[in-house]
Amino acid sequence: MRHAESRDTEHGAGKKQKPHRGLEQWVFDMVTGKFLEHLKGHTRTVQHCQFTPDGKWLVSSSDDATIRVWDWTSGKSFSLQGHKEAVRCFRILKNVKLLSWSFDGTVRVWDLQSGCAEDELPCHSGAILSCDISSDSLKFSSTSADKSAKIWSLAGLSLLHELRGHQSCVRCCHFSSDDHYLATGDDNGEIMIWSVQSGQLLRQCQETSVNKIDGWVTDIHFVPDSKILVTSGAHVKREAGDLQITPQDVLLHLN
Repeated sequence: MRHAESRDTEHGAGKKQKPHRGLEQWVFDMVTGKFLEHLKGHTRTVQHCQFTPDGKWLVSSSDDATIRVWDWTSGKSFSLQGHKEAVRCFRILKNVKLLSWSFDGTVRVWDLQSGCAEDELPCHSGAILSCDISSDSLKFSSTSADKSAKIWSLAGLSLLHELRGHQSCVRCCHFSSDDHYLATGDDNGEIMIWSVQSGQLLRQCQETSVNKIDGWVTDIHFVPDSKILVTSGAHVKREAGDLQITPQDVLLHLN
């Protein structure tokens, strides 16, 4: 793993920093409940963090357009830089690789040992809002504010299918455990089920009952047997000039 830079060096040794919890990360001991480490390095809100499978390193992404790799026991870190806008999330891959996506419309693959970007892929004309990795680690999907979703080959970073049909921002996506289907959800509350092999739209879902999805679909997942899909979201409405957001969860039986 690349040598970690001192956080004191990056922020200026001896300079007192005003705390801002949105820019920081805290590591807890689950047994004692004590703080083990307080990590500071990002300059804007931290959106996602995750340990590497061996538990030695903590990776975080931020609205400051960077990803940081932390030796969490010492608090030292180094930065993965290249994205031009907020990095909302990432996935840690096999062989110490990382896939990140950004509001700049690109996906990048990083080598966590060297800290270098191995590949950059312009995926969408709008912000990328989500990605998912197939269970066989051969494909990944992407969704965007440009109202499209796409399925890619992970090995070659080549486009397999462009999925068109959504009429608003496509906010989330998820592969079924058998990699036969991809589910996508958008800001109009529409859910679409696609064939991963052909890219064909198999089903378009929008609840018409009292539980109708009438706003964002924020997350979406198949159960392991791929027969049920669960979504989460929010009903959005305006009353007297105020924006009201009501959480919703919906189960869709697919057969």
